[in-house]
Amino acid sequence: MTKRSRFKALTALTLSSILLATACSNGNSGEAPATPEPAKPAEQSATPTPEPAKEEEPAREPFTFTMNTDNPNINWTSEVAQEIQKRTGATIKWDIITGDFREKMNVWLAAGDYPEVINIHDNTLQLYIEAGAVHDLTDLINEHAPNILKAYNNDLSVLKHSDGKIYGLLQPPTKEVRRLNDKGWIAIQAAALKEAGYPEIKTLEDVRKVAADYIAKYPEIDGGKTIGFSNYGAANQLFNTFDTAARSYAGFPTTGLYFVDDQNNARLRFFEPGYTDVFTFFNQINKEGLFDPESLVQTPEQFTTKCSQGRVIVIFGTASWGGDCNSTLEANGMEDRSYIYFDIVAPGKTKLMNEHSKFPSRGGDMWLSITKNAKDPVRLIQFYDDMFKLENQILVGWGIEGKYYTVENGKRTLTDWFINYAKENPNTFWEDLGVGYARPLSTNYASGFTLSDGDFAMWSHSESWIAKSTNATINETYEKYGAKTASDMLLPAQTKAYNFVGTKWTEAHKTFNTEAIAEWGKTLPKFILEKDESKLDGIWEEFHQTLKKRGLDQQNAELTQIYHEHLATLNP
Repeated sequence: MTKRSRFKALTALTLSSILLATACSNGNSGEAPATPEPAKPAEQSATPTPEPAKEEEPAREPFTFTMNTDNPNINWTSEVAQEIQKRTGATIKWDIITGDFREKMNVWLAAGDYPEVINIHDNTLQLYIEAGAVHDLTDLINEHAPNILKAYNNDLSVLKHSDGKIYGLLQPPTKEVRRLNDKGWIAIQAAALKEAGYPEIKTLEDVRKVAADYIAKYPEIDGGKTIGFSNYGAANQLFNTFDTAARSYAGFPTTGLYFVDDQNNARLRFFEPGYTDVFTFFNQINKEGLFDPESLVQTPEQFTTKCSQGRVIVIFGTASWGGDCNSTLEANGMEDRSYIYFDIVAPGKTKLMNEHSKFPSRGGDMWLSITKNAKDPVRLIQFYDDMFKLENQILVGWGIEGKYYTVENGKRTLTDWFINYAKENPNTFWEDLGVGYARPLSTNYASGFTLSDGDFAMWSHSESWIAKSTNATINETYEKYGAKTASDMLLPAQTKAYNFVGTKWTEAHKTFNTEAIAEWGKTLPKFILEKDESKLDGIWEEFHQTLKKRGLDQQNAELTQIYHEHLATLNP
């Protein structure tokens, strides 16, 4: 992930939250599959058991190894890197990927000149396995990596492939997940909420009224037309933005492209009752002039220009862009126009949610693998074993104690110096401070993951980051709604561990999904822009019939069967 894309996620709620991206495909294939829940081993203790006194370990001999990255600005000169080098002897020489990540990995595989260690996507790793390009780590871990074993609770089943071997590491499991950064799918400008007297926001009609009343009073902002509802929709972003709005409003869980019912039957969610309700709403407000039709085609950059000017009253769908606008608004002296996130489901609907997994996401996270080009695989696994020690996980996740953070009442708390540096150096602080090594080192980085000491694994998910980096307008608005963070604004949900994964889907199944999304993309603009409301059902039904002719019923049946077989392996 590039520095700039990581910072866009970071800046949500004016640097109040971060969604460290999970290296999903850039292809238009919908959401990342939900995390599978393996048979759960004994969990780590929240308070580590004191270990008996032992002699200090001898210093590791210095060594250098190569590793891939797509961050052109990553370095090994930061204070954190220097401390890692001091503790482990390791120096990383980065092999920087430019252009398409997967394509470069395939080129390397064909030529056999890949780095010694690689971060690699699930499907690309399979190609490396088939080519014999990566080491089986099973014996290396068992013989040289007691800290890795401890981190996985002495159960490495989550790392094993179908042949029973281990070809890479994932971030280790956690005992507890506390996702303080989660937020709703629709954001309203604080200025508009204040103008309306901080009204109750329970329905889309409540949101529409806030926007309509504000635009009626302020048709222009700084010489530009005030816009009601907007976001971006260029290329594959159309699906990501609008499907998120549809799924969220209908109360559907994040189970890939498919809705899973109470009998564990999987169906492409596009035709489930309630899915098109938000699109019907967009159709209505488009006729009223409250919907930005450019949302169907504009790029993220074009959208960001509008909202950073303070002209967009409501953002829907992909939530992170409201946060990205917040940072710019604050920098431009328009903090009062910061965005506040709300969570809304259709009347009569229940919000269903996939239970937050405490385990790494196979198919979602990237693997960390040691290739056959490694000069010393034993030394490499020893290095990663060193990095799985609690003190080194804290170093990677929080940086230098006393400078980046202090410990107050048993909790790590970011210093004002760190907060100020992040705000003043938004484009460089990741590399300057060395706070972006979690993925390459395969330590915990998932949102809300905690370490064995019970505190957050990453500074960016902590209470202190949210409290110190959220601007006054947002905090004051939260207070009006009885909340302290964006997660407090979320509706209560009915949770379930769906364990819906796509790892056993065939190429035919994936091709169907891609084609279904493409047809969806052709249909959606027609639906939202249609002037005759009586034609809406017909437009969506025509789309439905097109997919049925291409094998929708068979697709649903086959994926349901795969899903049932997967569930049987989890509950034998």
